Amino acid sequence: MQHLNTLWQAVSAASTVAELARHVQTFHFGVVGPTTFYLQAEGAEVRITRWRMPQIQVAAQLQAAFGWRIATDQDEAGVYVVARRRPVVGVLARAVFAVSVPPDTYLILKLADGRVILDEVSGTLHVPPADAGGSTTLQIEDST
Repeated sequence: MQHLNTLWQAVSAASTVAELARHVQTFHFGVVGPTTFYLQAEGAEVRITRWRMPQIQVAAQLQAAFGWRIATDQDEAGVYVVARRRPVVGVLARAVFAVSVPPDTYLILKLADGRVILDEVSGTLHVPPADAGGSTTLQIEDST
């Protein structure tokens, strides 16, 4: 029984540490008409969803939140989010960005070691081979 109690305490402590290391930040940006959304991130998963709300919402779930610096800005041309990992401690940091945008939003994603999930996509997705610089340009043609 003593061994079981010790094991339970260890599991509980590990769970608490994991919760402390995770942090969620949500940003809301009101938009009117067509706009651009720009996200720059490293070591992140980005989930893009189209919705009918006149705003852009970015929910950033950060693992090892102490390893991140996030800056946001908005002007008449668009919304900008830059997430950078801090030197040394940022090596452990990962993130998931859940982004909801209106249907008429132009997307620019500048990712390093990233993953992209697109929801509510209609049309043809073009994924050309990476150029010599290691970048890939994706283009979606509307099917309507």
